[in-house]
Amino acid sequence: MSAMRLRRLQADFEKLSDYVRRHPRLKIIQSEGEPPERYQLEYRIRSLRQVNDELIHAKSHLVEIALPRNYPRVPPQCRMLSPVFHPNIAPHAICVGDHWSAGEPLASLVARIGEMLAYQSYNVKSPLNGEAARWVEQHLDELPLDPVSLLVEESETPAPSSVNEASPLVEPPAAEVAPPVRRQVRPAPLRDWPPAKTVAPKPRLVQEDELEVVEVVVEPKVINVSCPGCETSYRITLREGLRRARCKNCQTVFDLPTGS
Repeated sequence: MSAMRLRRLQADFEKLSDYVRRHPRLKIIQSEGEPPERYQLEYRIRSLRQVNDELIHAKSHLVEIALPRNYPRVPPQCRMLSPVFHPNIAPHAICVGDHWSAGEPLASLVARIGEMLAYQSYNVKSPLNGEAARWVEQHLDELPLDPVSLLVEESETPAPSSVNEASPLVEPPAAEVAPPVRRQVRPAPLRDWPPAKTVAPKPRLVQEDELEVVEVVVEPKVINVSCPGCETSYRITLREGLRRARCKNCQTVFDLPTGS
């Protein structure tokens, strides 16, 4: 094995291990080689499975990723070890080759497979499973099946994010700027939020140049929300520009109410 290939495999192993360690929905079941050339991973993501003629929801999936001899010039060989109903997934292969580039880290590919399982990503124009492609076209309003964020950047680096990360029932930190989201379908906005108490503006009189000026002080509004993925409760202070939140427990990204 060439020194260049060894360095690439070792770098992939280290980045993938760190990514999986940080993400609560992923787990490396086993790996083969030193450094590894074959992985088995478990995804704990809501997706679909076909049993006889019935579609059922499945929350655990096993994936095998093998790195061929010409990797990374050729894409990894990916296949499901558990059945999944998806337009671009067949029993023998997961369709990732059309979007592969030699510079893409393995952890990024693992994230893309997770987005496929969650029905955040799919291609119905050239499907491996025609029946699944027809199902998608008839159920677009139900997608994605799981809004969990699987971006590698979010898990590897605590970069600034517009997503408000909060612990259950404690005041969240200040809002940050979100990294770009790679999706074909945006999660549907949440509805039926519990009504929040409106704090009336408090007028304060200020004397200036013998004129009486009224300065209105509007206090930030605090709301109670629940994660749609795991139902963890949060108390969040709405601030200007804050539109979404990410659950610390399951990493689900969800919209915040925008009403006054």
